[in-house]
Amino acid sequence: MPHRLPPPQAERFLRGRHIAVLTTISPDGTPLQTPVWYLYDDGDQLIYIRTSSTSTKARNIGRDPRVSLCVQDERPPYRGVTVKGSASVEPERLDLSARMSRHYLGAVAGFFYLRLRTRNQIEDDPDAIVVIKPQRTYGWDYRPQTPWVGRLWLAAKRILPLPL
Repeated sequence: MPHRLPPPQAERFLRGRHIAVLTTISPDGTPLQTPVWYLYDDGDQLIYIRTSSTSTKARNIGRDPRVSLCVQDERPPYRGVTVKGSASVEPERLDLSARMSRHYLGAVAGFFYLRLRTRNQIEDDPDAIVVIKPQRTYGWDYRPQTPWVGRLWLAAKRILPLPL
């Protein structure tokens, strides 16, 4: 069993750079899971996701605002945070789009990411911001129960080159 990730550590984890999986509810009631970039703002405790205003996830949220967001560390020993809440779709905010691009791509690439789109991309498919208001957040962490030998091995695997 994983250990519970305390709320301050869960918030710190959410501020990191991870690909999240957003779950929305399709018209037939089935879940739709989509990998997304996100930005957690601990000041207002909201989660922002940039998407197309015509995307399936935006349409699903417009019909049913219940969402779930799973954010995890892809490397063992695993840890992560799941957020359940309600979402809304708002017009794009350039300040949030710029912050998100810099968060994931760095300062230089993030700067050009938003500026190199073609006029057709912008006019035909305007962007929107999904805003998630968390109602329940819980985190898990397998690190405390991983023996020191296992942690050492996992650290070595990250550093040493892989055999061909």
